[in-house]
Amino acid sequence: MSNQGPETKFNSFLNILQAFGVGLAYFLGSQKKLGPQLLDGELVAGDPESDLDLGVVLLEHPWDYREGEKLRRRLQEELAPLFTPVRLHLLLLEEENAHVQHAAIRGLQVYARDEEFARQYRRAVLTLYGDWHSWW
Repeated sequence: MSNQGPETKFNSFLNILQAFGVGLAYFLGSQKKLGPQLLDGELVAGDPESDLDLGVVLLEHPWDYREGEKLRRRLQEELAPLFTPVRLHLLLLEEENAHVQHAAIRGLQVYARDEEFARQYRRAVLTLYGDWHSWW
């Protein structure tokens, strides 16, 4: 995949997300700006001590933890070559705590199945984060 042009790389990204039933995708963390640059075909080198964090929200998350882990591993294996040489760290956001989910919605949204799904997720996270943050 390293010989793909920017449009092909981004299209591959979208096709993979859709094939795996992803409803939302966010780049987050200290290297979040590298994700779009890599998908645009730019040659960038990230911090070798850090990963590129990509958080996704599935349209239908498996009930069984092991099945969810298998899905996350397969999705990571499909996506990782698109971001070489930066290491990809894939997060299933619905398995993460309120702090991580809040960091995701404050990051860079790079994919949404539709705006209503994105709005509902953001609203749920802000409610959860507010409840969690006030308790903490």
